[in-house]
Amino acid sequence: MKVRFRRSVLSLLLAISSTGVFAAEPQLLRVSYHSAVTNADRDYFVYLPRNFAQQDRWPVMLFLHGNGERGDGKQELDYVLKHGPLFEAWCQRRDLPFVIISPQLPMFDQGEIAYIKGRTRASIPERRADGQLNSYNGMARSKEPLNGQLSERPPPDRLDPGAIQNGWNMLETELLAMIDQGLTNYKGDVHRVYLVGLSRGAVGTWYLAAKHPGRFAAIAPVVGYGVPVQAASIARAKVPLWVFAAGRDATVPLKYFYPVLNELEKEGHPEVRFTIEADLGHDAWMRVFQGSDLYNWLLGHSK
Repeated sequence: MKVRFRRSVLSLLLAISSTGVFAAEPQLLRVSYHSAVTNADRDYFVYLPRNFAQQDRWPVMLFLHGNGERGDGKQELDYVLKHGPLFEAWCQRRDLPFVIISPQLPMFDQGEIAYIKGRTRASIPERRADGQLNSYNGMARSKEPLNGQLSERPPPDRLDPGAIQNGWNMLETELLAMIDQGLTNYKGDVHRVYLVGLSRGAVGTWYLAAKHPGRFAAIAPVVGYGVPVQAASIARAKVPLWVFAAGRDATVPLKYFYPVLNELEKEGHPEVRFTIEADLGHDAWMRVFQGSDLYNWLLGHSK
């Protein structure tokens, strides 16, 4: 399946100065393509870091957002800015040294979910002024108890990752094409391609890494678990893996993380990290992406 990409005129104006040299300041581009999945034209974000022109090759991060940021890839694309590395790099003006590719998951059948249907553009963060931090419009601190539950297999409808009909797995070909475009058009380093996702995007991270483990130097699924069938290919490729869960997460319970982690251990995977933010609920991704540990860990790995 061929995916056609084109950079919009706006993207070109943002990216290229009158002399044809990429600007020293960070840039947020909208890249247009035709989606074979939705049979519609869509955009996705590409973030270019500060002093992009001064380096020959850049690490590339594909970031997959959570369920609440779905949209049409056009007027609704800005919802992708709400959380994760793109929020940190663009809205918070942090110098994250990655080319960040951030697509938007189509709505599919999720448009009537309350937290999507009730959202407004007021929740989309503005890019902060220098020296002024944005407040984080996240969920309230969870009151779920720490139940200390043991490992339990995920629900049956999650055991076959390819059977999920409204997730990132449906965009597999398009996501790979976006990575290839990033490597070709934005000086990406083929040896330093990273895959990161939160919540539903973490489920997509497990899926894409299991199907194409040779593409990634390291992966980090945040508050989203994989399933045992995905462990073998990731372990064979020895893809460095940092998994984040939350101790008070009622949306993605901690007990569902252990089956795939136990399977990775059984397969002899040499580099698996598992961090439980024990005091937080599902929005533990806020702490993960606000810190520096994950970014530094990713940059420490190269194929």
